[in-house]
Amino acid sequence: MTDLLDDSTPAEGPAAPGAGGSTAAQALAAAGDAQQAQDVAALDDSAAAAQRRLGASRRGLVERLVYGPLPDPAELGSGAQIGSKLTKEGKAVVDAALRCLAKGEAFEADAKLSAALRQTIADQRGYGFTVPADYGGADGDYGALAVVEEELAANGLGALAVEISGELTIGAGSLLAYGTDVQKRTFLPMLSEGRLMAFALTEVGVGVNAKKVQAYVELDEAGDCYRLHATGPRAKMYITNASHGALAGLVARIGKHGKKVGLFLVELPVHDVAVGDISEDGEPTDWGFSCHSTEVSAFMANHNSRMEFTNFPIPRRNQIEADGVEVLFYCLRMGRCMLAAMSSGYQRMMATDAAYFARLRSGVGGKVIKHELPRLNLGSVLGGALQSRALSHLSLQQDADGVDLAGLRDLTKSAASGTAMESQAATEHVLGGRTFHTSQRVSDSRANMHVFGVVEGEDDLILMGMVKDVTSRFTERYMAGMLGVIQSINLDSDGRPMGPDQAILRIGPMETLRHPARVAKATARLLRNASFYRLVGWIVLNLAADLARLPARLVPSALHPRYRGLPRRLRGYARWSERRLRFVRWQNLGINLWFQLELTRAQIPLQRLGKTLEHLTSILTLCHHAGSGDITQQRVAELQCRRLRDKLRSIRLLSDLIGMERLRRVVAEVGSDIEFGRSTLIQDIKPEMYAMPWQDRSS
Repeated sequence: MTDLLDDSTPAEGPAAPGAGGSTAAQALAAAGDAQQAQDVAALDDSAAAAQRRLGASRRGLVERLVYGPLPDPAELGSGAQIGSKLTKEGKAVVDAALRCLAKGEAFEADAKLSAALRQTIADQRGYGFTVPADYGGADGDYGALAVVEEELAANGLGALAVEISGELTIGAGSLLAYGTDVQKRTFLPMLSEGRLMAFALTEVGVGVNAKKVQAYVELDEAGDCYRLHATGPRAKMYITNASHGALAGLVARIGKHGKKVGLFLVELPVHDVAVGDISEDGEPTDWGFSCHSTEVSAFMANHNSRMEFTNFPIPRRNQIEADGVEVLFYCLRMGRCMLAAMSSGYQRMMATDAAYFARLRSGVGGKVIKHELPRLNLGSVLGGALQSRALSHLSLQQDADGVDLAGLRDLTKSAASGTAMESQAATEHVLGGRTFHTSQRVSDSRANMHVFGVVEGEDDLILMGMVKDVTSRFTERYMAGMLGVIQSINLDSDGRPMGPDQAILRIGPMETLRHPARVAKATARLLRNASFYRLVGWIVLNLAADLARLPARLVPSALHPRYRGLPRRLRGYARWSERRLRFVRWQNLGINLWFQLELTRAQIPLQRLGKTLEHLTSILTLCHHAGSGDITQQRVAELQCRRLRDKLRSIRLLSDLIGMERLRRVVAEVGSDIEFGRSTLIQDIKPEMYAMPWQDRSS
């Protein structure tokens, strides 16, 4: 598992062209947010570089579901084959772990994963599961790893799954993709033998916005060694798998005020070292290092640490010659797939324990299992497990097939963490107070289920980034011209941006009354802009296509070639979700035309659109995944599809544009009261200081 999130960069919406960078970055600049525009442009550049490294040759699945051409049903169901990938190597890892658990040797007295368990897994090459055999690994693939991760989490060893996931997705993954031959030969065998590896990104002062890291390296006088400085707000924090004697891929700025962010392989000392301590050769050290727990309630069985480095030496040969943020983007796609696999396992564990209780416990009117509401809760837990598995497996197969995971990887993570939270609550409704007993594994999992929603990025912000990924091609081709025209009227006579009080973010009746000359100028420019007519042409062609499809809706799903291969109970849901996914193109167009440049600040409609995409893609994936499963899984899929459809009906976009405006106005007012200390509900309460405050009071 990669670093925990402690802050985020708000996601961005569609944009206008400007001086440079991605369309989204240009829109933020046009809306007057230059700093965020720079951050987004830099992150977009790193993401694009990671995408080039991946070499995906096919457009993302979600984009094709919305804008066409529709994926073949075989592609939609391709992830189902991964479920049979509990390979000989994977089974050996799971069986060995469960034997250790059964003997009571999996955890230490302090509830941490035990050395005995780690050695057992290392003996089965579990820590090198996806490492090539040439480096001592098991030569497995990520699909097989996902099955292992799910089985471990399902059987009470979620902490081990977390540890192995971080080890392989962003630890070994970064080395395999970007490391030199020497680095691979040096470090990958260490991983395969069971040495832990962390990815040290987040800091006391900076969260997952990797371009903002403050830790830095500088070359020493001899020029053969970097010196790492990461203390105070620069200290690395929330670093999973970081422990004395472990390895770390550490993200740091090259030069204290340098613009480039690098990635460095670090062998962590086996104990804390203070500057001036006497080393083994009898000389005082000129560097320091400390590593201790961040004391978070999640990942209690794992190492999750804060690390400080003072003038710490790193050999130059240990630098990975790539942008550290690019490496992060490259590896996170697998991290999110593994998170979904673990989420499925955790939810299967919850369902198992809650079902066992419900079958044995007598309540009012008979056993708990006999009643409808407990059955609904149990069914929803199973539905969340199946949904998380289906999305994880489809994403992994898409990646293996060379398909761009843009969109799919993010909604997979959001859906998996969201269903895990819902399943935790549903399990509590069945088990009652027993779910909070400290001896229960369901209780142990609670903090992890909560943190899944923010680890590797906060869900809502990830979903808004997903909307940008899915719609960016449409935005670039059809919307950029119109938004660029609005941007052009926000410049003064000298070509400089106007102040926020004078900027026009969207053209409507009120803006026409306030600034008639500028709006008239924008209208004239728009009518001379070729992209305006491209947009009109797109609207006409897509309306005609939708009208042409109407007669086909009379054809029963059993006779339709796209759906007749699915089980009868799932055909209707698959067909409905595909139709609604095509409608998302109109929803995206609608909120673009309504909010225009203001969509860079309008997070509420973007979040709603993201949830719409998440639920619809999940329904379609469930139908095709369960279609090859047994009848019990098909029943679970039908129940989950119905629940997701009910959720979708409560999300209003085009029919509630005015309502969203009112909601955003009230949110702005309440937020302003909080920001400036006017809220009487909290203004007389003394706040508690955060653990490890991030402000640097020394400078």
